[in-house]
Amino acid sequence: MLFADSFKDCVVVVTGASSGIGKAVAKLFLQEGAQVVLVNRDPERGKAALTELREISPKCDAFYCDVSCEDQVKELFSFVGKTYGRLDVLHNNAGVSVGGGLLDTTQEQWDTVLGVNLRGAFFCSKYAVPLLQKGERKAIVNTVSELALVATRGSIAYCSSKGALLQFTRAAALELAPLGIRVNAVCPAGTESEMFHKDMASCEGGYEVNVARLAASYPLGRIAVPMDIAPAVLFLASPGASFMTGTHIVLDAGFTIK
Repeated sequence: MLFADSFKDCVVVVTGASSGIGKAVAKLFLQEGAQVVLVNRDPERGKAALTELREISPKCDAFYCDVSCEDQVKELFSFVGKTYGRLDVLHNNAGVSVGGGLLDTTQEQWDTVLGVNLRGAFFCSKYAVPLLQKGERKAIVNTVSELALVATRGSIAYCSSKGALLQFTRAAALELAPLGIRVNAVCPAGTESEMFHKDMASCEGGYEVNVARLAASYPLGRIAVPMDIAPAVLFLASPGASFMTGTHIVLDAGFTIK
């Protein structure tokens, strides 16, 4: 165990938990003895993740929810309240990426990206608060991005959503501090996942060419795997980060220091 029983029997909600960073975070929490609720909007992928993660620990449930839909988020936290009576950690990880620049991004694309990446974190945080107040860890950790700190061409909706999510993290931390709830973020760079693969494959040159180009731009010379990111999420939720709120950890292979 990495965190010395810090999460034993804690109740954790992870959104976007069927793959990538979310699944890696859920796996680590299960290994640390937590009860984890996997949140995903695709039942087929969610069931596959649940089956896989239950091989690590049976203390794992799934809830199918589109985090951009307020009524569904209400149902999620109603389920958590009725089932567990409290919440210790919320990991707002669900995210989507739709490529496009200022002139060619449609309103539908803009609304989709902002809906999941920003509105989803807002809804989940809002409805988690009463349960977090009953928990022990009282932590929210948001998956943001290096693109909250630097911009890139052809991804205006994603960059905007992640920049706003970082500011949301700070504002929510101020509001929730009197309740003892800490709000922090991780800002990863390119990380192997289904969404990342789709993004890289859709760019001119194809997946291999674009991944090689991206990795070469990182001082450490490689892109991340989900388990490069997951321990930082658990750290921010742990007692070791008890004096941290409203801040972020950058995991970008040194890209933003250049």
